Amino acid sequence: MFTTERLILRPYVESDLDDILRLWNDPVVQPFVTNDNVTVLGPKFKETLRTQMERATFGAIIALKETGEFMGQGLVDVQPKNRDGTFGICLLPKFWNNGYGTEATKFMIDHSFKWFGLNRLSLGVFANNARAIAVYEKLGFVIEGRKRQAVWMDNRWEDSLTMGILRDEWEKQH
Repeated sequence: MFTTERLILRPYVESDLDDILRLWNDPVVQPFVTNDNVTVLGPKFKETLRTQMERATFGAIIALKETGEFMGQGLVDVQPKNRDGTFGICLLPKFWNNGYGTEATKFMIDHSFKWFGLNRLSLGVFANNARAIAVYEKLGFVIEGRKRQAVWMDNRWEDSLTMGILRDEWEKQH
């Protein structure tokens, strides 16, 4: 288990599946975490979530330190040969706009570079997710690619972005 100023990042346990499913079923969250149709994800989807958490190199349940309340999840998958990681984070909307996402993301970036020996860390984000893009850019990620009109969302086309940060860029911040 890890802690930051306001958060606990702890290992996934089986009893977290209901909370993670609730997160993925939130109608505000779901369009930002999948390019599939927005729909109610049933109990069978728990198997997908279980596999996702168990296969992650660094999978964390994010909880509020003060109360232990479930806030969301963060994942880093690492390709050891290339020292390349892929990052993802998702929080319940009630925790947005309070700096929690930034705090958790910063910890996970720092931990990944320090302990997994990464050369790069990348992520995917939809272009209409301005809040997330601002967080990622503040923490050193740069836009590396844009897949134009890749996702149909809210009755319009949205671009899909790839962002990344290299070890030397991360080291300059520290």
